[in-house]
Amino acid sequence: MNPLKAELKDEYVVLKSKVFKGTDVERVFLCKGGFGCSTDTMGRAVMGEFIFDGSSSRVESYEIERFATSFEIEEARKLKEEAIKSNIGANI
Repeated sequence: MNPLKAELKDEYVVLKSKVFKGTDVERVFLCKGGFGCSTDTMGRAVMGEFIFDGSSSRVESYEIERFATSFEIEEARKLKEEAIKSNIGANI
């Protein structure tokens, strides 16, 4: 069971700062699947991606702090867009 006691698949959460470095915005994570996303399973694995850079990862459900706010989600998306723009042409 996850600490938020809610279905987490397709939900945005903020991971704990004790486990993951960065600001709240850099710790916004989109839960995509895994037994840790469900309220009725004993599993802890949550698969998903960090929004600010698009990297895929597996986290443990106990590493989730809370649901992300709409402001944090939007700011994380902006960080990703800025990173993409700054890297355009970098490998030419």
